[in-house]
Amino acid sequence: MEYQQRIQKAQQLLEEQNIEALIVTSPPNFFYFSGTWLDSHERLQAIVIKKSGPPMMVIHEMAKEEIRNPSLFESIFWKDGEHSIEILNSNLPKSGIVSIDNQWPSQNLIQLMQLNHNIRCVESTNVIGKLRLYKDQKEIELLRKSGSIADDVMEKAIAFIEPGKTEIEVVNEIKRLFKTHNVETLSFPPIVGAGKNGAIPHHQADETIISEGDMVVIDLGGIKDHYCSDMTRTIVVGEKVSDEMKEVYSIVKLAQEEAVKAVKPGVPIKEIDKKARDIITKAGYGKQFTHRTGHGLGIEVHEEPFVTDKNEQLLEEGMVISIEPGIYIEGKFGVRIENIVLVTKDRYESFNHYTRELICKC
Repeated sequence: MEYQQRIQKAQQLLEEQNIEALIVTSPPNFFYFSGTWLDSHERLQAIVIKKSGPPMMVIHEMAKEEIRNPSLFESIFWKDGEHSIEILNSNLPKSGIVSIDNQWPSQNLIQLMQLNHNIRCVESTNVIGKLRLYKDQKEIELLRKSGSIADDVMEKAIAFIEPGKTEIEVVNEIKRLFKTHNVETLSFPPIVGAGKNGAIPHHQADETIISEGDMVVIDLGGIKDHYCSDMTRTIVVGEKVSDEMKEVYSIVKLAQEEAVKAVKPGVPIKEIDKKARDIITKAGYGKQFTHRTGHGLGIEVHEEPFVTDKNEQLLEEGMVISIEPGIYIEGKFGVRIENIVLVTKDRYESFNHYTRELICKC
């Protein structure tokens, strides 16, 4: 089973780094190791993986029936009124280094440190973060599926757009379209930015009416079987496409295309950012490209690795990243194009195939 393999890989990393145990708590990380999506909110939920031996699960008793692969774990169920952090501590090594889930609430970590002064707590980037960088075959298949759904939703959402509709109406249609694929949870609130709103990269859709001549940025994603999609396209409504719009679109399209073409194992991640940024800067729009070129994607829509000009990490087979350069002309319009890309043995594979050509919705 893939979960057993992930646990074994975690134990190998613990051994290599001389770490005694790993504490896994956040719903995405909990799911990664167990196949169970569990969010107990303020109640403690934890998987403890030691360098050797079976992993342990410490959860509230009411979640007992939710565990999908119980045979993988030694389970301890606690009740309301019991001190869950003390129970967790009693099942940890008495001393040494313990890797803590980066998303664990600080109040829980502080309680644990107060209970046990003999352990040294370190972040989990070098264990959980490193493991989740590389997608296994099952994860790749799920991401392909999720990407294909996003393609279909994008095509139909663009077909829905016409003058007189509001941004919110388009967002609601995107939500409806995802539901036709049995996708109830979105990766993030859809971004629909018409006209000058498109120059705000994370614009929150409102009652703005889409008008003839508007450029519209559409950024959407859904979560299918716990794996995210994320893609962006930019269109023009009507036939009135200015020379400036055409120019900016062609620059962003070229930047996105060349950055994707640069993806292969062994390339520093910062070079992917540089490839896109240099094209946009040379064209005179460097100051209007205001964000990183991309991010990792998997169980979470934003995860490692992050495609920035400072990330010297090398691309490796199994990594999945977005490539999404943009140009944002304040008060006028914005353009962003985004695909999700898998690093393969030799080059890359895109999980999105919907056209990147400029669409004019007449």
